[in-house]
Amino acid sequence: MKVMSRFLRYSLLFNKSVFQTTAVRGASNFRKPNVIVKVDQLAEVKGTFFKNRSELTNLEWQNLKDLLIKNYKHINRNNVDAIIVGICNESAQLTLAKSYLSHLRANGVEPNDATLGKLLRIYNSVYHARGGNEDCLTLEEQNEILEIYRNIRRKHEVLDSLSCENLILGLVGTTHWRDGLELMEMMKLTAAPSLPVLNEMTMKAFKMQDIELGWKLLHQMLDERKQPKCEVFLTYLDIIAKDLKTLPGELDKFFIFLKTHDVVITTKTANAINELASKHHKLFSCTLTNLKRQGKCGSCGLHLENVSLSDVDFHRLQDVFLEKVLIRKDVFQKSTPEELKRFTEYIERTGPYDCVIDGLNVAYSMGSKKPPQALANLLASVVKYFKNRNKHVLVLGRNHMNKWPQKAMQYVKNNAAVFLANDLSQDDPFMLYATLKSGQTTDFFSRDFMRQHAHLLGPDLKLIFRRWQQEHQYSLITQTETGKILVKEPIRYLICAHKVQDHWHIPYKQEYEQHVPDSFEIPEHWMCIKINK
Repeated sequence: MKVMSRFLRYSLLFNKSVFQTTAVRGASNFRKPNVIVKVDQLAEVKGTFFKNRSELTNLEWQNLKDLLIKNYKHINRNNVDAIIVGICNESAQLTLAKSYLSHLRANGVEPNDATLGKLLRIYNSVYHARGGNEDCLTLEEQNEILEIYRNIRRKHEVLDSLSCENLILGLVGTTHWRDGLELMEMMKLTAAPSLPVLNEMTMKAFKMQDIELGWKLLHQMLDERKQPKCEVFLTYLDIIAKDLKTLPGELDKFFIFLKTHDVVITTKTANAINELASKHHKLFSCTLTNLKRQGKCGSCGLHLENVSLSDVDFHRLQDVFLEKVLIRKDVFQKSTPEELKRFTEYIERTGPYDCVIDGLNVAYSMGSKKPPQALANLLASVVKYFKNRNKHVLVLGRNHMNKWPQKAMQYVKNNAAVFLANDLSQDDPFMLYATLKSGQTTDFFSRDFMRQHAHLLGPDLKLIFRRWQQEHQYSLITQTETGKILVKEPIRYLICAHKVQDHWHIPYKQEYEQHVPDSFEIPEHWMCIKINK
């Protein structure tokens, strides 16, 4: 009776919440809070029914199941089992999740793949909560995971990517973790292996002393534009610290990796390196520091390396850009071969330039709804900025800019070469081509991040492009009420991990970010490291 009364009280609470949810659904402004209500209610279910419980009776499970189906539109007979196991998502609730599966089987219901997938994720949480080592799960728990794995593989010749991910997350806690490599290949049939899968498999490879596989997966992660979690690096550091003879060389290899892929580690990883240096100060020294003016290290006093590309890399970028970025079908959909020919002939005739300006991009920097007079004045201010520095400037724009107020536009035309394309043309490829064509010292002015063009160049040239972009991109910060502009100038030194003489300079940030920022900002925190050889 006590249990039933508790369910009745909670059912009333749910009915009230559903009524309130329906009431606010009519107002479109409240659609997002609607989703939050559902999440909060499931959290209440967990807190009310699962707290300090390792199992529920068959009656309790059935009543909870009926309650969820009745009061949630997105929960039905097909997905309710997976949702209930998913609510038991903490490592401490493995026993509770298994209790629910026992309830299902006692009623002649075999859990579906989605439900078992949620259970495997709980096993993964248990594995990590106990330290993430090979023997963290008992032999019985490992056998339970392997039984699920084998049953699902027997039922399906090919699995979808989510099912593969669930199985891999379970397998890493067992001695059969290498089976995850085959599942990763299977995932590629529908999607690239996910970040959780790559993180888990990389950490497992390092822990099992398969350093070669760990590095292969790390490089794969970065090639697919995924950022490794700091736990991956912490695992690697923990492994290499066990052999002091090879530690200096492995650290050097790690820092080269950070430089090659432009990875910025977190404070957690930086602290681990610093602690390692404290323990083994005869092998290498480490100082947490910051940069002074013009990229001068606050610890060793050396200036960071100039970001400039070598002539070889620049010419590679120059040669490939036209083919891979400018001459593409989607460019011709917004332009024509005739316009491209007119443009390249204009560049040959009036170039090279000191700076190429994306005219519309600059004009709209302060908002696209500004009147034409404000747009033209802003563009003229940017041209004046470079004229005052005796720069030969090219302004790229659209034909409709001829209709802007003549005084400002005449100033632009008198002080810069101006190429106006058809109104449907695509600006970025034209601007980047004109800049690259003009040579190694030419800059460009745009607020765009150019991520699409960098991606089209492929992993190797993308990094070269990003370094070139960092050294040469100007952008507008703001325009004051008096019309004065504040310009963000390029950063001329490397802001990634790199070595100057015998000192490594490693930037680090406070928190992990899944995606690499597209803008260039000078990292606030740095490490200065000297490896003794």
